[in-house]
Amino acid sequence: MFRGQFIHKISKTGRISVPSKFRDNLQKKYKTRSLVLSTFENSIICYPLTEWEKLEKKILDLPQFKRETIEFERYLIGNAHECEIDGEGRIMVPNILRNTFKINDSAIFVGLLSRFEIWSEKDWNKSVKTSFKKFQNSREVINEL
Repeated sequence: MFRGQFIHKISKTGRISVPSKFRDNLQKKYKTRSLVLSTFENSIICYPLTEWEKLEKKILDLPQFKRETIEFERYLIGNAHECEIDGEGRIMVPNILRNTFKINDSAIFVGLLSRFEIWSEKDWNKSVKTSFKKFQNSREVINEL
């Protein structure tokens, strides 16, 4: 599982080290070094390839000509990029994703169990200011499930 928060520097060419705990999880649980990166709200979402493939299977079951499905696919699938963790534990974050989320000098990795996010420090810090209130609201919704 991916858990916790980690701050890492990103190079001018877009290479960033994946937290070692996340790399270990990829090796032990998923037996892979492959990730799929895409856009999600205010961050880059990162899935191990097998988790991404599960998501794609669910998306294939959606009504393909429904407007909401098309918009969802355009945003999530249309912005997806496969990448490999190199021998030094780094990934190349595509320029289009770095520019979209203004990730220039450093980034925050946030573990979310079967996936993780990469945030710009500025956007993460803004999000944290309102996160406790969001947590309280979501806790009540989840409790009702």
